[in-house]
Amino acid sequence: MKTIYLVRHGESEINVSDMYVNTLTSPLTELGREQARLLADRAARIQFDVLLSSPIARAKETAETIATVTRHSIEYFDVFRERALPASITGRPKSDPEAKAIADAAVHASEHGTTKVEDAETFYELKERAGRAIQLLEERPEKNILVVGHGFFTRVLIARMLFGEDLAVKEFVPFVWGMRTKNTGISVLRYDPSDKHRPWWMLVWNDHAHLG
Repeated sequence: MKTIYLVRHGESEINVSDMYVNTLTSPLTELGREQARLLADRAARIQFDVLLSSPIARAKETAETIATVTRHSIEYFDVFRERALPASITGRPKSDPEAKAIADAAVHASEHGTTKVEDAETFYELKERAGRAIQLLEERPEKNILVVGHGFFTRVLIARMLFGEDLAVKEFVPFVWGMRTKNTGISVLRYDPSDKHRPWWMLVWNDHAHLG
């Protein structure tokens, strides 16, 4: 039996900018840093054995804020990174019709299909990566694991946990649009390989009471 705490990073420039900013280097905003501090105080009251994180800047900064309070070391895994938009639109305004069309096509592919848009991942590639993330969590020896990640990929990960290998577009699209998250929201899942129905089940969705 394992308990997994999936945490979204604090608000970052990518969440509020009018530009398509670099998805790897976008830092937390001042509000995001305050959210991360509140999250860290909350995490100090959670009993967890290990702190894992996406290596992308906004998740890394959030994880470091938690680690400063809880005194955990951080292990970074690329498998928890956020979906990326095509590199060609970085630095372009969101009002640019051409850039928006490229971004919209990439988002559609990440939710619906197989057609790649430049270097962005498709739904099936994201589903496969989520499977690898789940395998990593299942094989870890710790019983209580906190993971700092991102809004969209965490929903991919949870959908893959709950629906299993059979996760399809028809389940994923309403899930990803209906199950939104707040920055620094905490979702809690339980893994029990002996459960005859499903090994993964959800206890808590997007708890952000620490934000007030």
